[in-house]
Amino acid sequence: MQLQCRLLIASCASHRLAHRRCAIHMEAAPGRDLSFRVREALLDAEEQPYTVWSEPGSDRPLRANLDLLVFRGRTLARRGDKDGARATYLRCVALDPLDGRGWLALGRLSERDGDPDAAIAMIERGLAHNAGNAYLLQAAGAIQERRGSTDEALDLYARALRSDPRHAPSWVSASLLLQRRRKEGAARRCLDLALACAPRSYYVWQVSGQWHRRQGQLSSAREAFRRSLQLNGANVATLHAWGVLEWRCGHTDLAATLFQQGLHIQPHNKYLLQSWACMEARCGSAASASRLFAAAARKQSADGAVWQARGMHYRAQGDVERARRAFATGCSLEPTHTPLFHAWGSMEAEVSNVTAARAIFQRGVWERPSHPRTVGLWVSWALLEERCGDLKAAREYLRAALRAERFCVFARAAWAALEARQGDCAASRQLYEDALRIDPANRGVWSSYEAMERAARRPAAADLIHARSRRAADLAASGLGGTAPLPAGLEQAARAAAAAAARGPASLL
Repeated sequence: MQLQCRLLIASCASHRLAHRRCAIHMEAAPGRDLSFRVREALLDAEEQPYTVWSEPGSDRPLRANLDLLVFRGRTLARRGDKDGARATYLRCVALDPLDGRGWLALGRLSERDGDPDAAIAMIERGLAHNAGNAYLLQAAGAIQERRGSTDEALDLYARALRSDPRHAPSWVSASLLLQRRRKEGAARRCLDLALACAPRSYYVWQVSGQWHRRQGQLSSAREAFRRSLQLNGANVATLHAWGVLEWRCGHTDLAATLFQQGLHIQPHNKYLLQSWACMEARCGSAASASRLFAAAARKQSADGAVWQARGMHYRAQGDVERARRAFATGCSLEPTHTPLFHAWGSMEAEVSNVTAARAIFQRGVWERPSHPRTVGLWVSWALLEERCGDLKAAREYLRAALRAERFCVFARAAWAALEARQGDCAASRQLYEDALRIDPANRGVWSSYEAMERAARRPAAADLIHARSRRAADLAASGLGGTAPLPAGLEQAARAAAAAAARGPASLL
């Protein structure tokens, strides 16, 4: 306690010294490099305590010193001073390379600069000093997942959880990845373990609510969102997710109330503005939708998702030219937003502008050639070529879609439907079976598979597929209660986390 008091006194003294220096600079050189001089004086004063205080009996600096440095780095980053933030975080890792926060922040800065390789390299430098740091391992996994390397990402999440089975962010990340692979039972089990490890995490409750919503368990979803807001009433993401749920259920007044509540907290939130605008458009309130889209575009002018939604709104109204201008604006402002190219190219294909559609699809896949988000582009381009009679190109683009995301169910289903239309039922059957091995409970795939067999005049095979689909649905329902098996790398961590949760809250601290 004495040491902490001395640290705080020294810190206050350093800030008083900084203000005196600022006053001297202002008197000596008014208006000349004032902001630079003030910043330098504050930085010099703030760094003084960090080189003085250490943990008793250790060469490591006192944790409070690093807390202050990390806070200062975050503040500089929020203000747009990336160089200052980077210098501050480098100071953190120089003072204590075992503290992962500096390495993590440096990695995030590199990724925001568009250099994921540098981000991974920075995190690996941190792991060289502390190989079992769960936060660094989870962050590396998240970067790999955003790059499309989902196998590497899952392995890193498993490493993080084997190092610390109580690390809730890694359980959530593993759950979200498994959801994208349609492993719903395993995803639910990961969420249950995250809640056992962090029962007061509003974020875990939010993700849990979204999982229940996707499963159609609306009461459970609402309860999870309510719990999330009890823990953090200012969590705009939960208000948005709950509002979307009520919108989909037809409760538009309640949805508007939730969107409005979120905008009261964050007036510039693009997701709230965009979802509210889409809801108004679907309800026929074109004027309100246009007003909200315009507000979103003013506040997030360089966001591709806003321009995509706006273009789709104009397309739904039948105004192709305005839609085209909105899509073109969005693509020029954020060329890496793949769904924007997908929406634009699909519109051009619908209005039989084949040459433009091909060019737009090509631009989209050039921006991110092997990223999983290009799957929709490849599939839509393949269907366009099928309509134009170029089956060779169509199949090649479907293969490209599966190279971008080998667990993609809808790409396999689209290819199966293509083969069925060409009369190759054997190839179609194989593709449907491949899709169902990935997602055994996918009712849309089962329905298309059954319809293909009936169209081929194989009623016995169609009846068998129908029976198999019923069994798969029952099995999936029984596996959603938290008993589904996890990938091998997560099982050991799951047992350790469950044992810690059984011992009570003290074991989770």
